[in-house]
Amino acid sequence: MPKPLQYARLSLREVITLPLILLGLPFALVGTLLSIPWSAKLKDKPWRRVVVESTFRYVSYLTTAQAQKLSGTTSATYRKAVAKYGLDPVVEEIGEAAQLFWLGEKRSDYVLLYIHGGAFWAPLLEPSIDCWRYVQQKLKARTNSHNVGVAILKYSLWPEATFPTPLCQTALAINHLLASGVHPSNLQLVGDSAGANIITQVLFHILHPLDGVPSVKLSSPISGAFMISPWASLSANSPSRAKNHPFDVVTATKLRSWGDSILADVPAPLRSYIEAADAPEAWFDGIDRVVDRIFITAGGLECLRDDIVRFAEKLKTRHPRVELVVQRGGVHDDMIMDFTAGLPEDQLGELWPICIQWFAAGFEE
Repeated sequence: MPKPLQYARLSLREVITLPLILLGLPFALVGTLLSIPWSAKLKDKPWRRVVVESTFRYVSYLTTAQAQKLSGTTSATYRKAVAKYGLDPVVEEIGEAAQLFWLGEKRSDYVLLYIHGGAFWAPLLEPSIDCWRYVQQKLKARTNSHNVGVAILKYSLWPEATFPTPLCQTALAINHLLASGVHPSNLQLVGDSAGANIITQVLFHILHPLDGVPSVKLSSPISGAFMISPWASLSANSPSRAKNHPFDVVTATKLRSWGDSILADVPAPLRSYIEAADAPEAWFDGIDRVVDRIFITAGGLECLRDDIVRFAEKLKTRHPRVELVVQRGGVHDDMIMDFTAGLPEDQLGELWPICIQWFAAGFEE
C-alpha cells in the first residue's frame, strides 16, 4: 500500500539531492549581486533585499518536502520568536488540530488575527511574526491607541491537510475569538498569499455556507481584512505571470505546479471558494455586510499581479470600502520581504506606515 502523505517526508532521492541543490545557492547569490549595477529592477533596492529575493527564488525550486524540511514547524518557529522577544508562549487549542498562538497576552478587546502564507504547504516563518510584532508595538505607541492582541492561527498544511481543512480551522478561530468576547467590530484579519486566500474563503463561507464547515455568525461586520499579495487564482494564466516570471521571488512555473496540487483536491463546484479572482461577480453579493473594510496589496513585479487586480475590481463592484495598492517594483509578499531581509525601520517599504494607519483607523472607528 502507498505510504501516507506526511509533512516533510523526503524520498531517498530528495534526501540525496537536497545538499547538492543548496551547494549552488552561494554561486547564485554572487551572480545576482554582481548584476545589481546593470539591473534597473535591482539597483534601487537595499542589497539585503536583493539577497533575500534571490534566495527565495532559488529555494523555490526545491520540492515541497525539501522546503518543509528546511523550514521546520509553525510551533517551533513561534516558540523561538516569543523567546527572542522575552515573552511567554500563549497557546490555545481551538479544535480540529488548530491552535492560536498569541504575541504577548491573550486579549478580548482589540484583536488582529494573522493567517500566514506559504502556498498552503509552508509553515509560519519567523519574519512574518516579526512583521506583526512590529505592527503591534507601533499601534501601542500611537496617541489614543489601544493595546492590540495579535493571534496567529496554526492551521494544518498540505499534503496532510486539503481543502476545506484550513477553512474549517479559520472558522473555528473566528468563532473562538467571538466566544471569548471579541466584538466583530474590534477584530481585524490579516493574511498574505495563501493566508489571504484563506481569508477570502472564510468571507465567502459566511456568505455561502459550505456543508461540513463550522458556521460563523456575526452580530456586525468584521472590522477589516488586510490581504498582502493574495493568491487569488490558483489556475489562471494571466499576462503578468509570464511578464514578471523573471523578476518575482516565486516563478510562474512553481505557482502553476503548487496550484495544480492544491486544486486536485477541490471539487469543481467548490472552486469559487478558493479561486476568488475567477468567481462570478454575484458570488460577492453581500460582502459589505461581512467585513467593513478591505485593503489589498500587489507587487508591480509579481506574477500574481493581474489576478490580484482582477479580484480587487470584482470586490469593488460589491463593496464601497476596498483599497488596492500596486507597489511599484514590488514582488510577491513584498512587505514580508522587508522583515526577511532584516531591514532597519527607515528602509521599510512605503506600505508599512499605510498598513499601521489602516489598522489603527479600524480599531478607532
